[in-house]
Amino acid sequence: MTDLQLDTLEARGLIRIATYQPELEYLFRHALLQDTAYGSLLKQERRMLHQVVGQTIEELYPERLGELAAVLALHFEQSGETEKAIEYLVAAASFASDRNAIVEAFDLYGRAAALLPPRSELDDDRLLRQRIQIELGRAKAGFTFMTEDDALKIAEPVRADAERLGDLRLEADVHLTIALLRQFRGERPDDSATLRSSLDRVSEIARELGDPLIAALPESIVGLSQIFTGDLRAGVETLEKAAPQLEQKHDFVGSSFALVALAMGYARLGEFARAEAAARRASEIAEKGDLIAKLDSLIGESTVRSIRGDLDAAVPLAMQCTRLAEETGATACVVASNFVLGDAYMRQGKHGAAKIAFDRGSQVANAIVERVFRPSITAYMRSNAAYLGDFGPHAGTFDQALAETRAIGDQWGEANVIWKRAETESKRGGADSTQILADFEAAAAGFERMGARPYHARVLRDWGHALRAAGQSDEGERLLQRSLALMTELGIEREADELRAELEGLT
Repeated sequence: MTDLQLDTLEARGLIRIATYQPELEYLFRHALLQDTAYGSLLKQERRMLHQVVGQTIEELYPERLGELAAVLALHFEQSGETEKAIEYLVAAASFASDRNAIVEAFDLYGRAAALLPPRSELDDDRLLRQRIQIELGRAKAGFTFMTEDDALKIAEPVRADAERLGDLRLEADVHLTIALLRQFRGERPDDSATLRSSLDRVSEIARELGDPLIAALPESIVGLSQIFTGDLRAGVETLEKAAPQLEQKHDFVGSSFALVALAMGYARLGEFARAEAAARRASEIAEKGDLIAKLDSLIGESTVRSIRGDLDAAVPLAMQCTRLAEETGATACVVASNFVLGDAYMRQGKHGAAKIAFDRGSQVANAIVERVFRPSITAYMRSNAAYLGDFGPHAGTFDQALAETRAIGDQWGEANVIWKRAETESKRGGADSTQILADFEAAAAGFERMGARPYHARVLRDWGHALRAAGQSDEGERLLQRSLALMTELGIEREADELRAELEGLT
């Protein structure tokens, strides 16, 4: 278009100058004008113009192809040049992912997948590799906001493609992604043949390649499972062995999360110095990684602070994580961070704020069928409601939450739900004290068996209060003294001071 034509269009108010630098650029004054102008072109003209624009951008800005990949993909899609469109869609998805735009990355990978031809025995290596990279990219980008079932529907079919291609590292990546998704779906290596098969295959590949880094990843997934289901000591030992290798690998979502899980495992055991050192190291590594690694590290650090009883430090970290997770669509992190935030608020006595956090966590957990935190969120939500005098129906019951934990062998979640059921019922007038005391006893036994000393100390405290309320003052005071001794040993200072003052008032 000539300068005169541009001047005429500008004078008539149809276009306006957008920028002078680095080059003169015009925009239509209204989207409807743009649509009308575009719609007036014949289909063949459009294809030709998109092709010309795409080729011109390639020639003029070869150093900016990553930045302009999404624009180039659009032009080559519209021009009918499918191969180039796929190439630029994948590049644009990678560019978006590197900048933590995970929803945009997922959509770009989806557009690329839609352009791929149907699977065929005739697919060559180039097409196989392209398909694997695209579908694996979709599964990873969607990891934090899709259900595990939906992500597995994307990842599972490319397992055969990866085996057929024969690229062992790519095959290991596929199996690790599948294994991680299956674990968060509630499967365990001991009772899921499919999960065990993926982990075993990665171990085989590690031996074939002589790569200890790949060998550490299946162990990290086992360690994750152990810590989140309550086999704390075994999980910590597993992750301690894998940690040196995990610190070298920042491109796999499970690596950063495994290091965070190690910190959480230490904290649940009451080994706070180790927990804080592990959380600090995870945060340092996350600074070099992607947004999910950063979110994971915030969840880990806030959890460690909360378990230690440092609620004033835990709350801002959890709030920061919820904000970032909401902004970027990382829904799994929304669930976890709102659980940590709600628990901290509830223990601060800010039950209104806790309700908001638990409600949001529950809403998202139900939407994505999240299995790790959902039962505990249900239980903590009902307990918090009891503090507000609300014993009415809620989104889930304690029986439903217990059934979920038992279905996946989650003894950690089970102990939490039983504890919060006892806590809730103890606030209800006319409640069955026999069942309440039995629940406290079961929860205390569960946490003690797992070695979860901070949680054991808190259940002993609540159990002691329930015994005193039931008229068993001597036994109640004995448990309060045990709780105080354990809190003092662990360095849970604020709660120990509160309990000490209470006991001094009883004498």
